[in-house]
Amino acid sequence: MTLLAIAAVSLSVATMIVTIATVKGFQNGIREKIVKVHGNFIIDHASNVEGAEPLPIAPEYLPTRSDLPQFKRMAISISKACIVKTEDDIDGAIAKGMLREDVAYSMGDFVKYQLKLYRLKSIQPWVFISQTLANRLKLDTGELFTMVFFVRDSIGQQRPRAVRVNIVGIYETGIEEIDNQLVFTDISLVQKYSEIKGAFSQIECWQANDNPLNLSEISKQLTAGVLRVSDSRQFNRMIYDWLAILNTNVWIILVLMALVAIIAMSTILLILIVEKTAFIGISQSMGANISQIQRVFLWQNACIVFAGLLIGDVIAISLCLIQEKTHCLSLNQEVYFVKYVMVDINIVSILIVNGSVLLASLLAAIVPVQWVKRMTPTHAIRFQ
Repeated sequence: MTLLAIAAVSLSVATMIVTIATVKGFQNGIREKIVKVHGNFIIDHASNVEGAEPLPIAPEYLPTRSDLPQFKRMAISISKACIVKTEDDIDGAIAKGMLREDVAYSMGDFVKYQLKLYRLKSIQPWVFISQTLANRLKLDTGELFTMVFFVRDSIGQQRPRAVRVNIVGIYETGIEEIDNQLVFTDISLVQKYSEIKGAFSQIECWQANDNPLNLSEISKQLTAGVLRVSDSRQFNRMIYDWLAILNTNVWIILVLMALVAIIAMSTILLILIVEKTAFIGISQSMGANISQIQRVFLWQNACIVFAGLLIGDVIAISLCLIQEKTHCLSLNQEVYFVKYVMVDINIVSILIVNGSVLLASLLAAIVPVQWVKRMTPTHAIRFQ
């Protein structure tokens, strides 16, 4: 019976720790991808509306590195909606113009295929497309396709302007919002079709350290009414809101596992008390008071809980380390945005789980030990 109680506690503890580690690892993995691609902070037009094409900004409003020393790198870009067209198919996309070195910095970890370096330097105009778009349009590196931009003419009419571009690389982030939309290309190509000469639409900034930055202080260095600054969470609100929902699932699992541990401990302790009825009667007849007998069962309960916590911790940490080193549990990246189950082993979370289960189990033992008060020495000895 004792082994069954230890198993119930250890299984609950291991499940809770693994759940927290995998959810936190998943959330951190998605956040790291977003920050790698878009930076920790984004400066864009103050009048931009979520879901709409970003407004172009005149180059005279471009802040310098000396204005914003908090950032270790700033990547200027301009985005414009376009149509991508092959001989047999057509699709919509967002052309994001950047300097080649900025594309290498932000997208380098996600590039799956690209042409050799000596060819990259000689090809103009160049583009990096996602694996998703390449599959839809049946394209590969080294091939050409057409990008169509719509430009306002002198009388205010939108006119199509087409350009043939060379695919120099294919990337895959696993994040649907990026892979389904963005085509990375040279900044001069997109600026050519902008209504403002030399315009930009946003600046992606990577901060120099992990110290929290004050958005209001950064805003003071920007042109009021023209530029605004947002952190990664604000700029990618939909993705972060979706990640936050996962915390609800974690709490549901934690509560269920805690209930399993509490119910198991209460039931098994009650059974142990019934089994030791004769012991209770003999102890009372020899002069032991009720509180002393209750402490015996509480200590036995504590030993069971401590053993379950220790075994559960070992199992959970071992499973997390194995997954972290081997990535043996893989995922469908198109659904989960990551290729494998990511884990984040946090000592604080482990201590909180252990402390909560210990406290809950000890509190749950208070009710069963009250049965000791209802047992008289005569009845307890006769029961045996």
